[in-house]
Amino acid sequence: MNNYQKEFNANKEQWNARVDSHVASKMYDVPGFIKGDTSLKKIELTELQKLEGKKILHLQCHFGLDSLSLARKGAEVTALDISDKAIDKAKELNDQLGLDAEFICANLYDIDQHLTPEAQFDMVFVSYGAICWLPDLKKWASLIASYLKPGGEFYMVEMHPYIYTLNWDTFVPEYHYYNKGVYKEEVSSSYAGDTPMNLTEYFWVHSVDEILNALFDNGLSLTKFKEHDYQTYNCFDNMIERAKDEFIFKDVKVDIPYILEVKFKK
Repeated sequence: MNNYQKEFNANKEQWNARVDSHVASKMYDVPGFIKGDTSLKKIELTELQKLEGKKILHLQCHFGLDSLSLARKGAEVTALDISDKAIDKAKELNDQLGLDAEFICANLYDIDQHLTPEAQFDMVFVSYGAICWLPDLKKWASLIASYLKPGGEFYMVEMHPYIYTLNWDTFVPEYHYYNKGVYKEEVSSSYAGDTPMNLTEYFWVHSVDEILNALFDNGLSLTKFKEHDYQTYNCFDNMIERAKDEFIFKDVKVDIPYILEVKFKK
């Protein structure tokens, strides 16, 4: 894998810039979370049952709401994110709520500098808007497999890669569906909150077959595959809520995939 340090540094800066706005946003609803609401959505709640005592590794956790929701369900959670500001907020919430999740600030590809090879988990969890920030899914999948116990599961609920091909103003495909390398964008605002940013971000589009084959190649077996025709977050402009917590683009009149849900077993 290339170094990509410039891209990682820029992305860390823009994710640090998002934190305060996201914490204050209606979308993340931190006051409701503190009062006891879960941040997990109905798709993942259906799968994430009976977590008491399960060791879960949550990759790219942002400021930790999903991680802490898992901890509230009785899981022993270790969570990682590249943004130091996000991890600081996650630790603050963890202490405020009297939970016992462990939060690590690190680049995902450097996780072995923070966890010993003997660290083993019942589940590795990834959710919503994570893997587009990763250049190398082969290395990603290798790390996932290495930290899963025999019989452990990898569970991901992620933005469907088709969504990343679209211009979100015109809904016309503008980006390659298959991974053609890094994209660079100038970002003036975030998907939640209203703080101006004016920063650079770098991202990659990974097709479904690239995602699945990276995991297959590391010895994992697919146990669930589902594409969902709605988004669980109102995270784009011009979305309407067709049913409770089911958001679609108002101006797209045909069914398209919004979410990819997969589960693998080691």
